[in-house]
Amino acid sequence: MEKNLLYSFVLFLLMVVCPNLIHSQDYCETTFTENQFSSIQKTELKYGRASEPTGYVDSINLLMDLYYSTENTQSVQPIMFLLHGGSFITEMGNKSTMEEYARLMVSKGFVVVSVGYRTWSFILGGIPSVNNIVDVVVKSMLDLQTAIDYVVDHSGKGIFPEVDLQHMVIGGGSAGAIIANHRMYIDEKDSLPDFLAVAFENNGGLFESHSDDYAIAYGLNMSGGIFDTAWIDAGEPPLISIHGNKDSVVFYDHGLANGFIELYGSKPIDERLKSQGIESYFYTFEDGRHSDIYDNNPLYRDRLLEVLDTGLMLIQDKLCQATSIRLQPLQANVKLINTLVRQDLVVDNQEGHQMRYEILDLWGRTVQTGVLNYGKQRISFSSSVDGYFAFRVLGQTDQDRNYSRLTYQQLFFHSSQ
Repeated sequence: MEKNLLYSFVLFLLMVVCPNLIHSQDYCETTFTENQFSSIQKTELKYGRASEPTGYVDSINLLMDLYYSTENTQSVQPIMFLLHGGSFITEMGNKSTMEEYARLMVSKGFVVVSVGYRTWSFILGGIPSVNNIVDVVVKSMLDLQTAIDYVVDHSGKGIFPEVDLQHMVIGGGSAGAIIANHRMYIDEKDSLPDFLAVAFENNGGLFESHSDDYAIAYGLNMSGGIFDTAWIDAGEPPLISIHGNKDSVVFYDHGLANGFIELYGSKPIDERLKSQGIESYFYTFEDGRHSDIYDNNPLYRDRLLEVLDTGLMLIQDKLCQATSIRLQPLQANVKLINTLVRQDLVVDNQEGHQMRYEILDLWGRTVQTGVLNYGKQRISFSSSVDGYFAFRVLGQTDQDRNYSRLTYQQLFFHSSQ
């Protein structure tokens, strides 16, 4: 009886004191840099209803796109919030523009919600004033908070997979990154300028910056900024930042973002994070501008995907630091010899046995599978579209009955010309 009581008490302590250990084990057995999951589903969900910014109509639905893989059977999955860009203008961007990144992250093991948030409509409200933009930026931050609360309430219910609420990742591009940065680094202790304090007051007050129900573990800042880097304090979430140093929309250093509000860009954000002892990974695209570094072209795409994978390794280290069971993959003795492919991939397999290969597009969809024989060989490949694909080899090796994964991954560019 006493042993049973002791066992129950220890189990209770593990659940309360070490929730990270319990919830991180499933997805820590794989690596986020592998595009391992396909069968990606997309479902639009209503996560709230709120006032319409221009006042032309009374209120509008708040919608998010939920992305998940039916192949991912992990009991608990990591969650990533992505927010689109578009200068906070309805006609310039919406949540569908994040679909490529959402599908890419789902293929790597995440559940992703692409959050639609309130923006200013030219059609309904005409040209906005600075106050209009400030108001809609605050509304968008509050919408992100509403989306977070929705995920907390719906995790593991209905079609929504159970997600790791204590290790959320939030991020976005351009305006979406601005929302995420302010949500992560503004809290009740910060001194807000009058115009921002009034905007929050007019919208019901500041969002809840901390909760026992969830925690933000990491941020992803793609060409975003923040009004005041002094809001970034020790102990707040680490950040991955990507920015072109010739950006003239949201400036790399400091400037009037899109002609409306002065913001500090990724460079001073990185400097402030490091000065506060917060982990920061910052990649500069030399001569890159605001949007061209994210376009699907050979000049930037390889490096962008490498940067994202580096960031994902850092995120996984953060999410999985409480457990030691993370499986370390071994590099397979395989090489894709040609990375510009027109008809055939030329592959050299020196593992001494057959292995399985997959070819995936950058949305994480498997487009071809097969068996890789020993030695040098050609694999016929064709696609109706030109662009980047991932060649992946998977296998196992027995090291005294302790199995490890053998992996090899290489991007290639398919051109029909």
